[in-house]
Amino acid sequence: MSTGIRSAREVVELYNLVVWNEHDLDLARELFADTVIRHEVGEARTLTREQAVRRVADTSALFDTLHFRLNLVVAGQDQEHVAIVYDSTMTNKDGSEIPIASIEVFRVVDGRITEVWNCGYGQGVWA
Repeated sequence: MSTGIRSAREVVELYNLVVWNEHDLDLARELFADTVIRHEVGEARTLTREQAVRRVADTSALFDTLHFRLNLVVAGQDQEHVAIVYDSTMTNKDGSEIPIASIEVFRVVDGRITEVWNCGYGQGVWA
């Protein structure tokens, strides 16, 4: 019997492959918890759901297209944590492309993203 709550892996895949790639802000609102903690080396920022959605919208608006490819997705046995290794291509308004790559870890509770750990990204793609 299904509870109707998306798995952590499904949430993270939808976030990257639909929210970012298709700029689906309505889905972003569904996938974010009331607050989302974004951890980076040396700091953590707590965003409201609307601030998290605005972050996606503002970043997307900088580019003509933005496309994520998930090279590796690993779901934790705890059913809450999912790690991804990704490459992304951001196409500027002038057609030039910027490739970036990174690793992120998400915590998903009750089908919503509550925390994200990001060590930053580098320009280029994974070798």
